[in-house]
Amino acid sequence: MANFYRDIRNSLNNIERDQNSRARSAAQSAQSNAATSRAAQSASAGVWASAGFQAVTAFQSARAVRAAEERAALHQQEAAASQHTANEQAVWNQFATWRQTPEGVAFMEWQGPAFQLGQILRNRDSEWFQSWAQTIGQAQADVSAEEKEHVIRQPGRLKRTGLKTVAIISIVLAGFAAIGLLLQITFNAFEVSSSAKDDFSYADCQAALADPDNFLISEENCEAINPVPAGSISQHAVPLTLFLGLSLTFTILRKVKQRVARTDQTLANEAEARVARWLFDPLAVAPGYIGFTWYESPNDDGYADRLMELAFYDGHGRPPAQSELLPLYVPTAHERHDSHPAEVNALLTRYAQEYPAIN
Repeated sequence: MANFYRDIRNSLNNIERDQNSRARSAAQSAQSNAATSRAAQSASAGVWASAGFQAVTAFQSARAVRAAEERAALHQQEAAASQHTANEQAVWNQFATWRQTPEGVAFMEWQGPAFQLGQILRNRDSEWFQSWAQTIGQAQADVSAEEKEHVIRQPGRLKRTGLKTVAIISIVLAGFAAIGLLLQITFNAFEVSSSAKDDFSYADCQAALADPDNFLISEENCEAINPVPAGSISQHAVPLTLFLGLSLTFTILRKVKQRVARTDQTLANEAEARVARWLFDPLAVAPGYIGFTWYESPNDDGYADRLMELAFYDGHGRPPAQSELLPLYVPTAHERHDSHPAEVNALLTRYAQEYPAIN
């Protein structure tokens, strides 16, 4: 009898270990799928120069990393299947009991197909981002080098950093010249004040020089005692005027060039032509740009994530009620159209013909 109960207990433990391993593997796989989608999305249009082709490489690399992670996670779960803590064992026992209830039976029947469907839909999302990345990359390759140069140069044309820098340097140099002029004026005032107290000042020398009877004092003698030498103020006033003028000139020139750049319609006309050709501007796409989702109904946004969130339940937390289980269906794909890119139409055609078995 003891052996009989021991066999039952071991059998239950094996069932719970297998269930836990499947659930953890599902979670790991789903997380990797989501990471792959995000990698394709973020790489698809980060920097427009060759961004589309780089996105394809990133997408393929992400898929390889995901496969390696799933294999590693599976090996780890198999190796640790016999090494569970007492708390984990208690959780598994509770889960084993719950799965035999009507709600547990309904969940177990729903979980496998739901996880399978969630993976399929997430793979479709990843393929969808990849197809748009390829479309963007091809469109960018077809854009002329002249148009790309216009887009690259436009921020510089609007900022005009060079003229701004030169204007700032000029105003700084004018400030230094103003300081020098102020110091010179202060020094000259002090010299004049000191000279006025002397017995024979510069003013006295000038008066003697003007005397018709003077034959001793020359102009050189007066300049030798002049407290304000000729040109002492102008040597600072000229640079001050020059640098102030340069700063004003560069500032006005910058404003004029910025206005010309803002009013130039070349960039706008080229962007309008690109939109007319591709229905989007390949040089102005935001990260993760897609023209539209592959499914028609907006209600299907996040449907795969909601499936995976429920399917992850492995005995931890509150068990989902039968009424909370989402209905399983494949969202209806958009119909192909001649205005869609070829890569996008190819996927839409396959999705319309592909109805995976989820039961």
